[in-house]
Amino acid sequence: MSQKCRKRMTYLICGLFFLMGGIEYAVILPTLWLYMKNEFSARPYFLGFVLSAFSFSALLFSPVIGRCADVFRRPKLLLILCTLWEIAGNAMYFMGISKWFLLGSRLVSGLGAGGEALILAEIGRVTSEEDRTGIISTLVSMRQLGLIFGPGLNFFLRLSHFYIGPFLVDKFSAPGAFMTCMWTLQCLLLIFFFTDLHILHGNSEREIRATEEINSQKRIIGSNDDEKCRKLTLKLLYDDYIREEIIVLIALQFNSFFNQVALETMATPLSQKLLNWGEIENSLMYCIAGVEVVLVFMLVRFLSKRLQDRTMLVFGCAILTLANCWLMYVVPHTSPDNPQKNIAFFALGIILDMIALPFLVVCSISLFSKLTRKDSQGLSQGIRRSVVGVSCILAPLWAGSTIDKPYIMFGVMIGLLVMALTMLIISFSKLNTNKDGKGTHQITQETLSSVQHEQDQERQPLLSQN
Repeated sequence: MSQKCRKRMTYLICGLFFLMGGIEYAVILPTLWLYMKNEFSARPYFLGFVLSAFSFSALLFSPVIGRCADVFRRPKLLLILCTLWEIAGNAMYFMGISKWFLLGSRLVSGLGAGGEALILAEIGRVTSEEDRTGIISTLVSMRQLGLIFGPGLNFFLRLSHFYIGPFLVDKFSAPGAFMTCMWTLQCLLLIFFFTDLHILHGNSEREIRATEEINSQKRIIGSNDDEKCRKLTLKLLYDDYIREEIIVLIALQFNSFFNQVALETMATPLSQKLLNWGEIENSLMYCIAGVEVVLVFMLVRFLSKRLQDRTMLVFGCAILTLANCWLMYVVPHTSPDNPQKNIAFFALGIILDMIALPFLVVCSISLFSKLTRKDSQGLSQGIRRSVVGVSCILAPLWAGSTIDKPYIMFGVMIGLLVMALTMLIISFSKLNTNKDGKGTHQITQETLSSVQHEQDQERQPLLSQN
């Protein structure tokens, strides 16, 4: 297979990994509540626990697998491991057994979610800043494409009624069985057709090795003094992550994902209450929303060559704030007695939310990768994924507990978004990656040189310093 063909195949498999994640979410979410309620008599609050379980395990595992990618440089093996976790989790989901077993299935599947952060880390390592936003937009749009296919697949999966051993595969458990097969196929593609991106991008790999050699030399300088090594490592971590622009991006990602997941959590119960919708109507809703999101992702890819990431982030945050303000007005003022009238009001809020989502997701990931070092992209994306995981844990719990108190629910969400938008505007100048021609990597090397100089000065005899 030629180098060009291997590269295309590898990027296709990366896209399929995101696609599988989107399909899994789309086929499971519309029927999850009915699955737990009808089969295991679960209470509404338990839906929040199950939705949060996936994010909880992703939160813990993503930084670990990201750091392993930084140290061992074997992303292919780590992606296969993530895929195996997905296979096991979805197999548990179709088995069912109990509501607690379903909770465990989402915990196991969440371990595989770290694969997305790992892929994004590799993209941040091997691509140029000019191309990165467009590539990330394409990959993340593949996940949204899965949100289109997923609901359509539910029309066929709901007809299932057969046994695999002692386990019944019906309209509730069929999504788990289907995704077990799909993730198994993904695993085979990874084994036979995937090539590590740093091997395909030889120049980028040489840069990474050069960086690692520099870091190794700096560590050797302080090898006789463990305290100096710790000083060097902590200073690098501090300079990389405890910076105004990084904190702003982390806060923005937390707040935007908190709002998005909270909306997704309450969408199904609200549609049932205000619109009298069942699983078919909900599947259609997710399908239409997925089409809109993919179109907006295409727009983001087009605009990425013309607008800076920070500009698109401000736009996305403003639109999401507007969407929540609209829903805070609409939800308390709608009556279940008039579902046809409610559709237009409810749909407008969803449309505004879906417009904002691609701008916030793509540009925050891309800008975060540009403001952190290449040789620690795995850890950086793992930390970013953990922050997202925290928001995805808290959001379903918040939405589930305040769904009958819309002013409180939306008021807190709007407050978080206004805070993020204010932080973006105040720190706007520091989010410019091209302001002085120096990347974060170069700044970090200056930090290394500074620390080394301090160590050299401390090692010199006192008389030589006079």
